[in-house]
Amino acid sequence: MKEPLVVGLDLGTSRVKGAIYTTDGRMVARATTAYSTFYPRPGWAEQSPSDWREAVRKTLKEAIGLLGRGADRIEALGLSCHAPSLVPVDAEGEPLLDRVPIWQDERSKEQARQLIHEIEHDWVGLGMPFAAFAPKLRWFVETHPELARATRLALGTKAYLALWLTGRGATDPSSEPGGSGGWARVCEACGWSLERLPPLMAPTHVVGPLRAEIAREIGLVRPVPVVLGVNDGASSVLGSGAIKPGEGIVALGTNGVIFVVSDEPVVAESRLTRAVFCWPYVDGRWIAGGQTKTGGASLEWFLGILNREPTEPHDFDRILSLAAEVAPGCGGSIFLPYLMGQGTPHENPSARGSFAGLTIGTTRAHLARAVLEGVAFTLRDVLEELNRLRISTRRLAITGGGARSNLWRRIVAEVLDMPLGYSPGDSCLGAAILATVGVGLHDDVAAACSAMCPPADVPPPAPDRVAVYQRLYRDYGALREAILRLSS
Repeated sequence: MKEPLVVGLDLGTSRVKGAIYTTDGRMVARATTAYSTFYPRPGWAEQSPSDWREAVRKTLKEAIGLLGRGADRIEALGLSCHAPSLVPVDAEGEPLLDRVPIWQDERSKEQARQLIHEIEHDWVGLGMPFAAFAPKLRWFVETHPELARATRLALGTKAYLALWLTGRGATDPSSEPGGSGGWARVCEACGWSLERLPPLMAPTHVVGPLRAEIAREIGLVRPVPVVLGVNDGASSVLGSGAIKPGEGIVALGTNGVIFVVSDEPVVAESRLTRAVFCWPYVDGRWIAGGQTKTGGASLEWFLGILNREPTEPHDFDRILSLAAEVAPGCGGSIFLPYLMGQGTPHENPSARGSFAGLTIGTTRAHLARAVLEGVAFTLRDVLEELNRLRISTRRLAITGGGARSNLWRRIVAEVLDMPLGYSPGDSCLGAAILATVGVGLHDDVAAACSAMCPPADVPPPAPDRVAVYQRLYRDYGALREAILRLSS
């Protein structure tokens, strides 16, 4: 009997990733396709659903093509998506906006303030308050009334992708609100109704078979079941094998995020006042965490400034090699990575990034390392806040594109004073894990993680470097407070 395979598909902030796995977690094929994010105004961040569709087709076709005749072994496709976004669609499932606001978009901050005033803050948690689904929906109703009346369903990224792939829209509790949730009061405040949201299903729910025309186009011999999955952050946590309270990840991708599994949700007031997110996970548990807003995006921005053209992979390698030549502290240079505002522990869309401590002797190498350290310091801000809220962080792995750099991994571990094992299992593996459970290839999520995510032993960071970064973190904190006072 041929060994079954499952596909994990992640529609992330900057690219679609598709990977194919055996039921013991071995990856046999992988492909990725980038797409653009548009920033038409300060605080706005948009993507095109048509770009998503094209990238998904291309990625799946390439990954499946690498299998050759092995495509007939694929038993399921699991989903993972960034969230929260807003995708209004008509009765045929076609988007009514060419470009839609994604999780980074904060154009609806005034609507968020109004909702907090009118119905308090129990809805806060699926992303930061000013970028959450509810204020995005209210913004859409207020600014596009005719399109709002023509909208059949208000979807997030996950629900839209499920609808396009299967003809059936559905979402999971971690990604965005659904019509079967307790959102009647929020919908009323937004001028909406529960019936115009997608149904809310469990992450292991089989939405339906892949549409036959898409299956043929990407090289499948038959339409396979599509399993709903969780949002990309939760999927990355799952891909690292973290399912017990206190386990989690540092995700160093476009954003910089710490995700931790918890038995209890964070209270709504803390989510609002401390810019901490919290949403349902698997097995009755929750994910709590916070974000920097720009992790790997900070380094990409810096490279773009230096090169004045789109960056290539070798550009990252070159600038990381330069940064490795500089000692901790970067000759006094400090970088605040608030290029999209400040995240945890104080939501501040008006905050701006900056370099400080520059001298005539400052070089590109100093600035490059300052970017790496600045992101690590903002991750320390997140960890400090989680500890303040008494959220246990007993074992963290590090994942994401930035974590492939040995230097950046080491800096983050030394700044956080925690062992951080690199987890190659990303959101694609998390989606594949849930897909195996959804179609019965594993009995439950715990069994799937045990089979597909072997743990790794990780040495602790060097105490002398930890001590250096403790001092540098205090210097960074003093500068941060001074700069934020100027921007307030």
